[in-house]
Amino acid sequence: MTDVLHADGLHRSYRLPRRGPFEPGPVRTAVDGVDLTVAPGARLGIVGESGSGKSTLVRLLAGLEAPSAGTVTASGRPVVASGSAAAMRWFRRETGVVFQDPYASLDPRMRVGSIVAEPLRALRIGGSAAARASLVRDVLERVDLPADAVDRYPHEFSGGQRQRIAIARAVVHSPRILFGDEPMSALDVVVRARVIDLFRSLADDLGLTLVLVSHDIGVVQRLCDTVAVMSAGRIVEHGPVSLLDAPQHPVTRALVEAAPTLP
Repeated sequence: MTDVLHADGLHRSYRLPRRGPFEPGPVRTAVDGVDLTVAPGARLGIVGESGSGKSTLVRLLAGLEAPSAGTVTASGRPVVASGSAAAMRWFRRETGVVFQDPYASLDPRMRVGSIVAEPLRALRIGGSAAARASLVRDVLERVDLPADAVDRYPHEFSGGQRQRIAIARAVVHSPRILFGDEPMSALDVVVRARVIDLFRSLADDLGLTLVLVSHDIGVVQRLCDTVAVMSAGRIVEHGPVSLLDAPQHPVTRALVEAAPTLP
């Protein structure tokens, strides 16, 4: 069976601002030689301390940034993030992304119906405007938003509802892979639990492969079946999510021990 995603030797470095007028800025390496395979239907959680490179890795896997070195392939095809929009359309058709902050990821000037329909228009899916409107209504119902949401603006909704709008936009075109970059971190505890349940039900109903970045060990344990632990741009431990119950690497142990628990 062809892997849904495969990363080979991924590197990503950034040139920082100059320290002086005659010397170049230092180079910071965010991802340093990552090899990773994601099987069809897997639910992968990527965890690590702040600055470990986990968000950069998911952006590379999602084709939102081009690697400095290394390759990403999806279903055996190379993902060239630096290519044209037309050349990347097949991959955009296969993927959806939910970002961390629902306040920043939704255009406040657009009505919800137009926001959710954006992938359909960009990817030329759905045919007529009426057909696209029907897809939008169906996906809003799937994420438990009211029918009149299509005519309202993002500021009229709570933070949890805004994240549901973002999720609806990410899955309206029926992708195979859903990426999440800290999609629960801006939500309160009760709303977070409901959004976790929504991710799980969408993955089950739509047969999605999930790649989820989270700083919250509990979210990964509830939602994922495999986990990759990052530190200093590298994956230091990778395996079934049960490894979090008995971590072997010092970084993983530190993350688990730092997770808040109730007495």
